[in-house]
Amino acid sequence: MTGAPAKTASGPDPGHGPGSAVAAPVIAAPQWRIDTDRRAAARTALAAGADELHLDYGGAHRGPPLSDPVALRAAEAVTRQLPVPVLAVNHLNDIGLAHEEGVPDAAAVDLLRHALDCARRLGVGVLHVPGFRRSRPDSAGVRAGTVAALREVCAELTGTDPLIAYESPLDARASLALARAVDHPALRLVLDTGNLCDAGVRPLDFAEEVAAAGLLLPDLHVKDGSGTTAPSAGDLPALVRACGARSVLVENDYRQTPARLREDIALCRRTTITRPLKEAPSKEAP
Repeated sequence: MTGAPAKTASGPDPGHGPGSAVAAPVIAAPQWRIDTDRRAAARTALAAGADELHLDYGGAHRGPPLSDPVALRAAEAVTRQLPVPVLAVNHLNDIGLAHEEGVPDAAAVDLLRHALDCARRLGVGVLHVPGFRRSRPDSAGVRAGTVAALREVCAELTGTDPLIAYESPLDARASLALARAVDHPALRLVLDTGNLCDAGVRPLDFAEEVAAAGLLLPDLHVKDGSGTTAPSAGDLPALVRACGARSVLVENDYRQTPARLREDIALCRRTTITRPLKEAPSKEAP
């Protein structure tokens, strides 16, 4: 098993100048939106044309947690089938990361510590921490508790550990304020098109502001919002450029509509294919 992939700095890619080519991002699939059986999800993702698979830690209705040795061995087997760059801890949305009193939830922080251990074992480069439902930072108290929880987890990181990627429905200004309060070099912010649109935030504005601050994870998430459909062939190229995206995760729910996974992957691949931003002048042969 290989170690964690090299961490890529977020923000604009210095190679995106005039005459340069935009590297086509890889296309990833979300195990938790395909099947709670991680090996079955990997087979489905490969058959649909995905380059990578993001795994879920599990828990509750999300399948067996990776603290179960059998589940962890199955996840290790998946990493030998296709690259797994991200471990998501979606069970945090069921628990709640912080309390209104401005303190972390002890069970949630313990869960993140266990997930970090599993991420190290699997060799993934990113631990994804979501902030929705019971973890939604919709008050000053919960935001302060979220900052404290993220600080506790980041304090346990070493130089070779995964990045911590935080996602919430906060706009760019509020997201940056939260990340700066955590104040750790391993923390990045996630852009998810559907969640931002539902929160009334324009994804491209979020991308440009957070990338300019150097805190945007270069892994773009695209999924439907309540009034939007994603991926969008019209919006994707600009978003990929603004994010300096290394990868695009298609995150619609494929459990009941498995054919859409292949469609979403194909659309992302067509619309983010490598092209020069501006044709460089040809050189005369000597």
